[in-house]
Amino acid sequence: MDFLSVLRQIRRMSDFVDIIIPVAAQHAAEALGLKVSRSVTTGVRIRHIPRDEAEIAVEYLRDWGFSARIVEPAPPGDFKQAA
Repeated sequence: MDFLSVLRQIRRMSDFVDIIIPVAAQHAAEALGLKVSRSVTTGVRIRHIPRDEAEIAVEYLRDWGFSARIVEPAPPGDFKQAA
């Protein structure tokens, strides 16, 4: 694997983000076709979604009256970035 292909792979991984939403917005997010995960440590999130889709989903959720924000995905085992 050469250096450029490694850079492309890193770039592709950085294009994915998480969306943090309140519990009340879970059904609305699922109605948009998003897979929602719930955790005691990180709260309610839509995980590993392309950034452009995340921006559209956040706009829909905000239009429906829910707060939502885009965050960079937390590395595995990192609990500092809790909702």
